Amino acid sequence: MTFTQLRILLAVARTGNMTRAAEELNTTQSAVSHALRGLESELGLSLLVRGSHGVRLTSAGRAVRRRATLILTQLEALEQEVAAARGADTGSLRVGVIPSANARLLPRILRLYGESHPRVRLTVIEGSDGEVLDWLRTGAADVGTLTAGAVPTDVAGLVTRPLATDRMLAVLPSGHALAEHASVPVAELARHPFIMSTGGCEPLITALARAAGTSLRCHYRVRDTGSILAMVAEGLGVTVVPELSLPAHHPGVHAVPLEPASERTILLALPADPLPAATAFAELAGLLGTS
Repeated sequence: MTFTQLRILLAVARTGNMTRAAEELNTTQSAVSHALRGLESELGLSLLVRGSHGVRLTSAGRAVRRRATLILTQLEALEQEVAAARGADTGSLRVGVIPSANARLLPRILRLYGESHPRVRLTVIEGSDGEVLDWLRTGAADVGTLTAGAVPTDVAGLVTRPLATDRMLAVLPSGHALAEHASVPVAELARHPFIMSTGGCEPLITALARAAGTSLRCHYRVRDTGSILAMVAEGLGVTVVPELSLPAHHPGVHAVPLEPASERTILLALPADPLPAATAFAELAGLLGTS
């Protein structure tokens, strides 16, 4: 059994696809398949169920993944601590991010971290709150961003801290009658076709509608913010998005504050025993996120 085999197992488990795992690890699909067959042969267990739509872990595979995560996390921590003792700054850092934080909040943090830690290999994995939480639980991510209230953050072994506060905005076609208003009640949005974001903000948006005593007419359910904005620009409906998820320029749409004003809090989440690289990232992110 080798560390390489364990890394390959985790990559395949995370992506659910041997080709994507091979691309992530900068190797070939045949090398991935060979490594996994060797690991299964050595353990005498089937770790994966292979199908036409990808692969998934067996119950034995899930148990091996948990142990492999612990082993590789401790190995990475050891390597980083030894490097620090030598005055070096090396290793890897996997950052799990929610899309609405990745659009405008994270790029600056990632750039400055990369500049100050040039020998640390940064990998960014984008997913919903639930996915990022799962990556933190399983060790697929070393640090991550989460929306406060969207998922339980009092999970054993997880430490969270506020990173940024973000306004929720109504987004309307530029020529829409409500676009000229200084603010828009959620009840007014409920009178129009609604494009619901499924990238992580749906629970918060639904709660806003419930608090306003209304329900939204969800004609479309879309994950990608760029696609949502393009649909709004075409007049297909209205939506609500976090301000940080809006690009600097978004032609064809107009963003208006909600009435009453609504905000969300983005959290930075770390394991209780984080890697040195994750601790350094969190310290930098905390300074920049609140500045």
